Amino acid sequence: MTSPWRYGTGRPSTVNVSVKPCPHIMRYGILASKPQAEKDSHEMTRRVIFLDIDGVLAPIRRWDRYGDLEPACIQVLNEIVARCGADVVVSSTWRYGKTVAELQEILEAAGFTGRVLDKTPTGAPGADRGQEIAAWLAEHAVGGYVIVDDHVGMGELRTHLVLTHPAHGLQPADAPRAIATLMRPTPTAFRSE
Repeated sequence: MTSPWRYGTGRPSTVNVSVKPCPHIMRYGILASKPQAEKDSHEMTRRVIFLDIDGVLAPIRRWDRYGDLEPACIQVLNEIVARCGADVVVSSTWRYGKTVAELQEILEAAGFTGRVLDKTPTGAPGADRGQEIAAWLAEHAVGGYVIVDDHVGMGELRTHLVLTHPAHGLQPADAPRAIATLMRPTPTAFRSE
């Protein structure tokens, strides 16, 4: 088939180029570059862990002092990440004033072996964490997600919540639930187009 479109540019070519249409590089009725098609495919299969830190990776053992990152809790997170090939999106207040790279460094220094992909946006005054996560999901296509937090306020997303006890943090018993939730298909309402 002869096509007036230059492969991967979306612009007409001055020379007729013979292109065989391939389903994995077609997008929105025009040819897209193969790397873009692979990126889109990866986004639809990406699995994401929305991660709180205080009460999840840093158990809170005293009301007046938040804990340090607990290696045993980080090890459980590493297991979930490895078994599901998931990335982390930090939804914790630890994200305030920090870049994704800084969050990655903090977690790696404590033994985290996965990847911090992003952080949730800061919502309007009065917005809860569930609304911030929903805003992130509205902008990013994912194949599955889990919210690991020690707070219940997730609104309609509560079916994806693995609730931790703030004094104990993420425990080995939480891993199977987190993995099962991550592997559950994501409703299309939260997939970006």
